[in-house]
Amino acid sequence: MSPRRFVPLFLILLLPAFLQAAAPPAAGEHKKQLERGRRIYLEGTSPSGGEITALMNDASVEVPASAVPCGGCHGRDGKGRPEGGIAPSDLTWSSLTKPYGVTSPSGRKHPPYDAKLLKRAIALGIDPAGNPLHVAMPRFRMSLKDMDDLLAYLQQLGTETDPGVGGASLRVGVVLPPAGPLAGMGNAVRSVLTARFDDLNKEGGIYGRQVEPRFLEAPGPPEQRRSWTSDFLDREEIFAGVACFLAGADAELAGLFQEKKIPLVGPFTVHPRETFPLNRYVFYLLPGGEIQGQALARFIRARDGAKPAKAAIVAPDDAGLTVTVEAVRKAAAAAGWPPPAVERYGRQGPDSPSIKRLAGAKLDPVFFLGSGAEARAFLVAADGLGWRPRLLATGAAADDSLFGAPAAFDGRIFLALPSLPGDPAPQAAAAYRALAKTYKLPQDSLSAQLSALAAAEALIEALKRTGRDVSREKIVDQLESLRAFQTGFVPPLTYGPARRLGARGAYVMRLDLKEKRLVPEGGWVEVQ
Repeated sequence: MSPRRFVPLFLILLLPAFLQAAAPPAAGEHKKQLERGRRIYLEGTSPSGGEITALMNDASVEVPASAVPCGGCHGRDGKGRPEGGIAPSDLTWSSLTKPYGVTSPSGRKHPPYDAKLLKRAIALGIDPAGNPLHVAMPRFRMSLKDMDDLLAYLQQLGTETDPGVGGASLRVGVVLPPAGPLAGMGNAVRSVLTARFDDLNKEGGIYGRQVEPRFLEAPGPPEQRRSWTSDFLDREEIFAGVACFLAGADAELAGLFQEKKIPLVGPFTVHPRETFPLNRYVFYLLPGGEIQGQALARFIRARDGAKPAKAAIVAPDDAGLTVTVEAVRKAAAAAGWPPPAVERYGRQGPDSPSIKRLAGAKLDPVFFLGSGAEARAFLVAADGLGWRPRLLATGAAADDSLFGAPAAFDGRIFLALPSLPGDPAPQAAAAYRALAKTYKLPQDSLSAQLSALAAAEALIEALKRTGRDVSREKIVDQLESLRAFQTGFVPPLTYGPARRLGARGAYVMRLDLKEKRLVPEGGWVEVQ
C-alpha cells in the first residue's frame, strides 16, 4: 500500500458538503434514486448528465468514471472478486457496517463504516480509521446529488430481491404469438413449457422454489406488442423470460427486456442480434440468416480450396435481410472472392432480366435468401437458360418446394440449417416422449416445442448454478458461463460476455432430388 502524499484542495472544500446527511427521499422517489445510483455504480455515468471523474494513483491521473466504474472491480453484487493480485473490498452494506473492527488482507484495520465515512472514502480514499485506501482504488469526484444516489444504492446492494422471486416460488414469463395463423404454435409452446415446469416442480423445483410460468398472448399489431408486454412483465412481476415470441417486433421487445433488465432465454425471432453495444439480457439459441449465410460461404471455401468464386446474392427486397446480405458480402471478402453481384427482388420473385443478367455473367455459387418456392422458380428459370450454378440457401428455403427443382440441379443445392432435421438426441427424445405421453402434448409445431424446451433447459441450468440466493444479474452471469451446454434439443450452446448467440454456425445439407431427402455435408460449420 502506498502512503497518501496529498489530498487535492477542491476535495477538501467539497468534503463537508459530501458528508451532509441528506433528507430521506419520498417513497415514490426512492425507487428512482436507487435506479440512478445503480447506473452510477455500474456505468460510472450520471443520470443527470453531470460529470463524474475518477482520480487515479493518488489523484495524479484523471479519467472519466465510466472507464473504472465501481461495479467493474467490486462486481455487480458488490462482493468483490480477487483479480490480478488485487482483492476489492466487499461493498455490501452488511459487510461495511459490521459492528466490530475489520482487518483487510494487507493488515490494515478500521472500525465500521457509516454513511458519512463511506462518502469520505469514495471522495478522498480514506477508511474509517483515517488510513489511505489501496492505491488501485480511485477517488471519485461527483455532484452532491449523485453521491447521495450512489450511497442509497450501496446501502441496499446485495440485499434487494428481484421481482418474481419469492421464498417458495420463482416466476417466469412467456410471450406467445398473436392469435391467428400462429395460434397452434402458441398453444404448443404453452403446453410444453407448462409440462416441463410442472415436471420440474414435482421433483422439488429449484432449491425448494416452484417455477411458475405466466403466459401472455401478444396482440397482432407490432406497435401494441411492446406496451402490452411491458404491462405483462410489470403486472405479473416476471423474474425472467423464456421462449418469448419476438418475431415482427424483434428490436422493440428485445430492447424492452434490456430496459427492464429481465433475462430472456431462447426467444423466437428471425433476426437474432449480437450488434454492439450488446444487449446484455437477451440470449438467443439458434442463428439467423446472417450466420447461416456465412456458414455456407465457409463450406464452399473449404470445398473449393483457394479457388476464388464469382458469386451472386439473390434476396427479397426486405429491409430485414439487409444485414444478412452484408454478412454474406463480408464472408465473400474474407474468402478472397471478388465482390458478389447482388440482386434484390419484389413480391413477384426474381424477374427474367435479373436472372438473364446473372446467367450471362456465369456466376457460381448463388446465395439465395428467399423462400423454397421462390428458389424453385429461380432454378426453373436458370435451367431454361442453360445456367446451373450451385444454389446455397438459408433455412428460409427449407420446405418441400425445393424438391421440385429441375433434375439438372441434383447434387447442386445446399441448405444451411440451424439444427438437424428429425428427432433430437436420444436422451432428449426420450425426455420429450415422456412429457408428451404424461401431459398429452400437441402433435404439431414440434420444432417450436423443442426450441422452447431447449430455452427452458438453459434457464433451469443457470438457476441451478446460481443457487438459492438468486438474482437477475446472477442469472445473466451464469448464462454467460455456459460452454457447449447440451440440451439435446438444439446444438450445444455457448455464451460469454461478448456472445449472445448460443449456436454460432449451421449444418450444411445437400438435397438429393431423386430420393427427396437431405444428405449431411460436412457436419456442423462453426462461424466465429
